[in-house]
Amino acid sequence: MVFVKFRCPPERRQATIAVSAKPSSPTISVNTNEEEEVKDQFQFCISLRIIETARPGQPITIRTDHSVFAPSHPDGGLDTLARKTAILISTSSDSRKIDLGQFISHYASPDPPLSPDLKKRVPLRLLTIPADGEVVIAHDLPLARMFEHEGRLKPADVADETWRLKIAGGAIGTSWWCWGGLDGELRDKRLCVWREGLQHQTTPKPTDEDWVVGRDPMELVFEDKTEDASFRFVQ
Repeated sequence: MVFVKFRCPPERRQATIAVSAKPSSPTISVNTNEEEEVKDQFQFCISLRIIETARPGQPITIRTDHSVFAPSHPDGGLDTLARKTAILISTSSDSRKIDLGQFISHYASPDPPLSPDLKKRVPLRLLTIPADGEVVIAHDLPLARMFEHEGRLKPADVADETWRLKIAGGAIGTSWWCWGGLDGELRDKRLCVWREGLQHQTTPKPTDEDWVVGRDPMELVFEDKTEDASFRFVQ
């Protein structure tokens, strides 16, 4: 999925989320062995913070699947960065890149049908962005993983070079969101897959008070505020 950026009129905008990426360390050694990497894991950390909102003091919960905000697969499957969500680019030339993966997942029609409650859909992940402060998603990116899907360059080819992580624009966004936090007002609520802004939906809009429906994704604006996501390959 690619999140298409529709222009939202200011009067309809409910909140703006600042997205920022940075490495866990300014350097990574091209001679790092597996044991050292486990001890001091190199990561790319992506933070989300509410910078404008129509409801000050209220957190926001989003659906993260198909975005760079999704946590990586816990049991060894394709991680989030392998799903066309990001790429490494040399600071000396934009044409010099390390491919982190261009995989697209295809899913068969579920049988039995999925639950209309997003909390019960596995492996779908929900994420709460706090009213104050930020939430951080950390993607492990050890040296071997960096070059796992790269067909041309090897670690020795990039020694003493500075590179940066670029998040794909289509990987920033969400298909569902609502006001509230998973550990707060949404704790005992069911989160219905039905959402505003979508004309044709297979799940009817619930009327019971214990259900929360999704808001229109166009009204939640994400802005990439990354200032410096660079790091250096060292000997």
